Amino acid sequence: MKLYYTTGSHFARKVRLLLAALETDVELVDAVSTARTEPERFGGNPLLTVPVLVDGQQTVLDSDRIAAWLVQRFDPGDRFRVLTADPDRLNARMVLNGVMAAEVELLLAARSGLSMDSRRWEKKRRVIRHGLLWLETRSDLFAGEPDYLDFHLLACWDHLRTYGHFPDLELPLLSARAARLAALPWAAASAFQP
Repeated sequence: MKLYYTTGSHFARKVRLLLAALETDVELVDAVSTARTEPERFGGNPLLTVPVLVDGQQTVLDSDRIAAWLVQRFDPGDRFRVLTADPDRLNARMVLNGVMAAEVELLLAARSGLSMDSRRWEKKRRVIRHGLLWLETRSDLFAGEPDYLDFHLLACWDHLRTYGHFPDLELPLLSARAARLAALPWAAASAFQP
């Protein structure tokens, strides 16, 4: 089994956190840069994105679909609530995915030399801000034992801090949760390497 990823992808990090929590071995294949355009660098993904899981003859695209695949194969009890149908938890995941996607657009625009003063980029910064504030008001979702929602949080939180897009906000509840998650022994192995 192979996971195509980049060391700076928060979408891939969610999967790497799940793999570590499940104690499941996988061959990591670093795509090196998402700016590359050769599909083979991305496990054959025509969208040229990571993560991509290749499990024998099966290729699985998208971090949350990969997580579901892994749980169905290796954790039928779903210890980390990957397969939850709870609308509040799914909404929180969607918000975290949206924050991560907004940040990716900001990063790629800046790396491409685009002016960061347009209304489009201001909206992306607001998505990050409003998304995190929305999550702070629902921090009760991040209680108890770590689960896949927490993996979203840690990947997003660390990425925003690493790449300088963390808004100037007071988020004490999310901050405390992220710190507890980062201290888990298996979380450090997937830390970002920009």
